[in-house]
Amino acid sequence: MSVSTRRLNVGLIGAGRSGRFHFQRLCLRGDLVPVAVVSGGPEELSVADPSGCRVVADDHELLADESIDLVLATSRDPGRIETVRRAIDLGRPVAVSSPLTEQELALVSESEPPARLLVLSECLADADFQVALAEVRRGGLGQPRTLAHSTWGFTGTGSMTTSGEELPASLLERLEQLLLLCDVEPLSVSARLLVGAKEPEGIGIVARFSGGMTANLEYHPSSPVPLATGWVIAGTTGGYRDCELFALTDDEEVYGTPLESGSIDLDRVYDDIVLQWDDASHHGEVLNRADRLVRFISAVRESLSRGTDVEVAS
Repeated sequence: MSVSTRRLNVGLIGAGRSGRFHFQRLCLRGDLVPVAVVSGGPEELSVADPSGCRVVADDHELLADESIDLVLATSRDPGRIETVRRAIDLGRPVAVSSPLTEQELALVSESEPPARLLVLSECLADADFQVALAEVRRGGLGQPRTLAHSTWGFTGTGSMTTSGEELPASLLERLEQLLLLCDVEPLSVSARLLVGAKEPEGIGIVARFSGGMTANLEYHPSSPVPLATGWVIAGTTGGYRDCELFALTDDEEVYGTPLESGSIDLDRVYDDIVLQWDDASHHGEVLNRADRLVRFISAVRESLSRGTDVEVAS
């Protein structure tokens, strides 16, 4: 955890399990301090911190509190757009869980002065992803050429819609990680349903990026075969899998070098929020990536619906 010397008073909107989780994590920090939380009903009142975090009735009351520096909306509910709109109209900085929506991005671009919309990217807490990303940025793989990620495991039927309108949160996080690993524009995507135990349950995605890079992702929650590959990356000078770096010798033999695996660091998510607050350049990069992710997700949904390869809008 990298805690800055700045103290930002945070008001949380987002009842339920996710809201409680973020509240509890922020209570462990000294730079992002929860001072108010919107109650989601009687069952939510217990999250109030005896040391001073208040429970307020609704987001109107929270947004009216001038002592709050940053409003954090943790829900991915479609209704959060109204909260974001009210916050921007009032000139209040607001952070929302990734992915953003087209409407939220439009509010940022249309607001005057420019709105401070920060992005809470929960995918950053993934230890395997962070090791892979560090190697990509260090140049340990050369130029990444092919990327793959598979998650199979039985979680029950009925969790997916065949329209693809509600993509699973874990798959959305993999798509965001993919954009960070590639750091180039996605050109096209082909998404298909994977047959499950009873109904079509999984999703397979093949994406093509500028520079000839390709990626293959599978999310299969109706598979009786458990499989979690993590990120597998083949680059021009080396490869990566399961916290191990692979390279070719002059004799064309492959050898692996174990990398420090690290651990799941949940605070990376909040460290990034602080960095967006302090660094305008980083904040701009995050919003650009959020825009790419919105267009990428839209193409995945369209490909699932049409059953064809779809170009990602530029």
